[in-house]
Amino acid sequence: MTNYLIRRAFTMLVVLLLSSLAIFLILNMAPGGPLDSLRMQNRGRLNQLTQEDYQRLETLLGLNKPVHIRYFTWLLGDDWIETLPTGLIGVDRFGEPYTNGTNTGILRGDWGDSWTVSRGNPVIGVIAGRLPNTLTLMACATLLSLLVAVPIGILSAVKQYSTLDYTATTFSFIGISIPIFWLGLMMIILFGIKFKEWGLPYLPTGGVVSIRGAGAGGIFDRMLHLIMPVTALSLLYMAGWSRFMRTSMLDVLHQDYVRTARAKGLLERIVITKHAFRNALIPLITIVALQLSGLFGGAVLTETVFAYPGMGHLYYNAILRSDWPLVQGYLVILSVVVVVSTLLADVAYVLVDPRIRYE
Repeated sequence: MTNYLIRRAFTMLVVLLLSSLAIFLILNMAPGGPLDSLRMQNRGRLNQLTQEDYQRLETLLGLNKPVHIRYFTWLLGDDWIETLPTGLIGVDRFGEPYTNGTNTGILRGDWGDSWTVSRGNPVIGVIAGRLPNTLTLMACATLLSLLVAVPIGILSAVKQYSTLDYTATTFSFIGISIPIFWLGLMMIILFGIKFKEWGLPYLPTGGVVSIRGAGAGGIFDRMLHLIMPVTALSLLYMAGWSRFMRTSMLDVLHQDYVRTARAKGLLERIVITKHAFRNALIPLITIVALQLSGLFGGAVLTETVFAYPGMGHLYYNAILRSDWPLVQGYLVILSVVVVVSTLLADVAYVLVDPRIRYE
């Protein structure tokens, strides 16, 4: 197991390195840039920025360097340029030599400064302020989805073609079909606005904590703000995971070892929980691990609809305002979530199925 984890750690580093290269190149090849909105705002103004002004801005942001130099600067820091021969560096398109900044690179914890969303503040600090909110949302949504989906999937398989099975199937189709942004808006209108108009207890429609009032910022206040976004984010995965659990459980219940356990006179509850359930979990573990990154990315819509100050909302604002360092930081974290979730799935296989060994 130790050798396997070492090999996986090395593979994860290679994957993350290639992911960072893809993220950087795609963002730099995309149309538009951080200065495009400034150029549009500058049109028609009396005191327009000159070409020299744009040159200083590009030099300040490091955009005057070729894309390959910008990538290694972002990854390793500005001081790596000093190790290259002068002929390999060249000059920028204005004929000026490249300046050596103070960035030390993401590998040393310097992810640069935000350009527009939180201008001048370190990206790592901006992300650190939002990441706990997204992790809380993801953890609650994942836990709720599993607590509901797994029992429903088991009961639907055990009581196949019953009223419960048909009801769960209908619920799954509805949950898969409803767009999350539409569901979020309907929940805000009903539970946040209409309930308040009708004089009923209502839920907060956005944010993490209340600005004022008794108990603002407490645990209960935070839980109230989580109810609607967690429910909206959970329904899609709850519906899909219950169907996966049902299909996997049906396949296991028809295996020979399950029939043998029943023939030995074991109680049906023991047959299901001890013999069938663990093997039926293996496909679900794969699906959940692959969709953890989807939960992280799906929070973009959920957090935007509910104005929830998390990573998804931050990413949305960074895209709109061409804040490349923040966008790159979000996508790098998403890559880390993907590779770590796949590793956790492999480890979970060993815990669930004793037949699996990584030697």
